[in-house]
Amino acid sequence: MKLEWIHSKPIFMQLVVFSLLISLIPILIVGTFLFRMLENMVISEMEDYHAQITSQYTKNIEEKLEQYQKSLRFISNNTMILSTLADKSQNPYVRGEIISEEVTKSLLLEKNSEIRNCMVYSMVKENPVYGNRASMIEEAGREIWYPKEQSVDEGWFSYFVLGDKEPLLSIVKKVEKLDTDSLTRTQLGIVKLDVYMTKLFAPAALSHDNNASYDVIAYSGDSEILYSTNADTAPVLQAYLKNHDKENPKSGSIQEINTYVVEQKDLDSYGMKLLFLFNNKEILERRAEIQWLVLPLIGVLILIIIGCSYVYSRGFSSRIALLLQKFRTAETGDLTIQAPIKGKDEIAELDHQFDHMLLKLDQLIKKNYIQQLENKENQLLNLQLQINPHFLYNTLETISSIAAVKQVFVVCDMCQRLGEIFRYSLGKDYGEIVTLEQELAHIKNYIFIQKIRYGNRFEVFYNIEVDDQKYYLPRFILQPIVENAIVHGLGELTSTGTFEISAYEKDDMLCICIEDDGVGMDSQGVEALSAYINSTEPDKKKNKSIGIKNVNQRIKLFCGEQYGIIIKSHPYQGSRFTLRLPVVKGGEADET
Repeated sequence: MKLEWIHSKPIFMQLVVFSLLISLIPILIVGTFLFRMLENMVISEMEDYHAQITSQYTKNIEEKLEQYQKSLRFISNNTMILSTLADKSQNPYVRGEIISEEVTKSLLLEKNSEIRNCMVYSMVKENPVYGNRASMIEEAGREIWYPKEQSVDEGWFSYFVLGDKEPLLSIVKKVEKLDTDSLTRTQLGIVKLDVYMTKLFAPAALSHDNNASYDVIAYSGDSEILYSTNADTAPVLQAYLKNHDKENPKSGSIQEINTYVVEQKDLDSYGMKLLFLFNNKEILERRAEIQWLVLPLIGVLILIIIGCSYVYSRGFSSRIALLLQKFRTAETGDLTIQAPIKGKDEIAELDHQFDHMLLKLDQLIKKNYIQQLENKENQLLNLQLQINPHFLYNTLETISSIAAVKQVFVVCDMCQRLGEIFRYSLGKDYGEIVTLEQELAHIKNYIFIQKIRYGNRFEVFYNIEVDDQKYYLPRFILQPIVENAIVHGLGELTSTGTFEISAYEKDDMLCICIEDDGVGMDSQGVEALSAYINSTEPDKKKNKSIGIKNVNQRIKLFCGEQYGIIIKSHPYQGSRFTLRLPVVKGGEADET
């Protein structure tokens, strides 16, 4: 019943509803997945960013505290301070001044704004000391920090100075003298370094307004807050400590508490912990950016799908309406065949069957027309093939006879050589593969005519180290190289030039070198020419080296990619073109 209700609607409506259902569901699923993936990427990116900040911050704090520890060790082991504390001969104030100067030199107090004060307290009662950086331990007993110092042997503690709102971190170190004879240590006093926590733990500015984008809470192992950039964040620490229970499987170093992302770092060497509070505002802003990115994209995709569904459904239903109109037209007795319905689906197949007779007739007409065109092309080709090359040969012989009568024998020789060149070029009495002897004979005829043309401005030498009657190669591959050497290599010389044609066998290859002492080319020209002749791209512009390229491509086509032309040249030192060919002898050439 449901299917009957659906099919009772126009096919256009059926297609629109089906297209929307089949496409919107995947879009919503993919959109939700994309939104979640981008959101997780943002959170991961922010976590990496926070981890980088916290690691760098913790590293800086550890480096500073380690530097302070080194300074205290240096002060406690300072021989001048040790000897001054044990010296009985000097005035107490002189001793105090000496110790104060040594402490000031060791810490450079005037250059370090984080250090509030550094004092050496002597326990040697018989040698009192008094100075800016030195005092007796009895004097320390009247100060508020002394009870805390007594609770630690060596290490650190924090306290507030009366009238000072800033918390201080104090690091203490024993000042001991080593007795080398008995190998015992005698405590002479302590050295105490006070550091402003506000300046030590203050986070670096990360924005243009010189404000850090996070808060820091430094607290001890017993959860006592030592320092906080924001007093309002104390409840966050309590909530973090409450959630950070070892028995709680959800606890960890990174948590979300209230509006903060919280991460903890430990200062293991000092028994302190650092809690970093990053505001969730940035994550919420990035999440909103993703929403503004994904939701409009999904909306645009939905509109595109609705539009495409409408266009496709309208086109599909119109094709069916056209087929119905053909049926109704045929029912009236009008057998005129209308335009076919495009496509390859069942509707087009029905239309094809309906117009079968007309389509058969159209195919026959097209077939006959194509056959007529082919016959005309074949007739034209036959007419072209009927041109008799004997006309040109007879003309050359007539010119030669007239030249002989006039006793212009050089013209006779030129006509004879030109006839042989023409016959060789047309391939008459020759195949595609010829002997080296035949190719060299053709080159000699060509050079004979060129020497007459250029007035003997060059000399040619032959150095053939192989039996030229036994070696075979593709026909008509040397003339373009020789022509290039004469025209471009030697043609621009003002003096007499020379070039050499040599042939030899090397590494199972037949090498034919054509070398001239002409103008040559630089390295850029050689690279450009080599790239051009080895390129398989068609020439869009006429190039003067097209003959060389054709020869190189013919060699590679006939013989293989490992063969071809190698070019070497230097400016004003000439050029050398080496044709590398396979060794083909006697019967091998016949089989080829």
